[in-house]
Amino acid sequence: MKETKLIFLHALTPLHVGTGQAVANVDLPIAREKATGFPIVPASAFKGVLRDHFTTFNEKGEPQEPGWVQQAFGTQEAAGDWMFTDLRILCLPVRSFYGVFAYVTCPLILQRLQRAAHAMGISSITDLDIQIGALEVAVPQETELQHRHKVYLEDIDLNCNLGQKEQAGRIGRTLADILFEESDRPMFLKRFAIVSNETFNFLSETGTEVAARVRLEDTVKTVAQGGLWYEEAVPAEAIFYGFLSQTRGSVPLSQIAPSALLQIGGDATIGRGLCKVVTYP
Repeated sequence: MKETKLIFLHALTPLHVGTGQAVANVDLPIAREKATGFPIVPASAFKGVLRDHFTTFNEKGEPQEPGWVQQAFGTQEAAGDWMFTDLRILCLPVRSFYGVFAYVTCPLILQRLQRAAHAMGISSITDLDIQIGALEVAVPQETELQHRHKVYLEDIDLNCNLGQKEQAGRIGRTLADILFEESDRPMFLKRFAIVSNETFNFLSETGTEVAARVRLEDTVKTVAQGGLWYEEAVPAEAIFYGFLSQTRGSVPLSQIAPSALLQIGGDATIGRGLCKVVTYP
């Protein structure tokens, strides 16, 4: 691989990238990793939206793609020069009794991020290792989540691991420096929290949004037959990460702006899926 960038996806509105099949009482669930059950954004969804971002239309409404777009993304006759990976969850927004909400992650996610970054040749992502007990949480010194050495997330009371405050601060600042403008970094650090793998697994199952959606009859404005369904979404403020690599050819990854706004997933007309894309380095 000639060049690789780390891609971060910051959801500004709730994000629904679905699987197209019902699970339990949810008619339209979100896509999840098979092994972990954590939310993901499949590479195909992100690639398609990014390609559409670079497509323009002529006066007749016909799509026009620059030559480099076809070379980078591929055509029916040939594969593209760019390789996309699935975008995995990095921080899940969770309600907090203090500080309103928290950007929650766990040691497993941080370890996977660091390992994958090094495998892709991005060696500057370091020092993300941390140990957290089953009912513990680590937060930076400047946190707004803590009250009397406890953090209250959803219905869970967690004890603060005071010995990991410094490491949690270092990890939070590493992520904040990449993801946010300087003025927004304090807001992230005040709400950054690292919980155990087991606690995050529970939160990833219970911390998503499930909303009832209805389709009305045009004439009488009542619910149409079969027009009630339940749809799951990842909450606004969720952060995902993935990788984009240039495997061959000469299309540089610099064609992607360091920070761009995309609409990903379903429900575009009601404002779902607006995401800020950040590339690193």
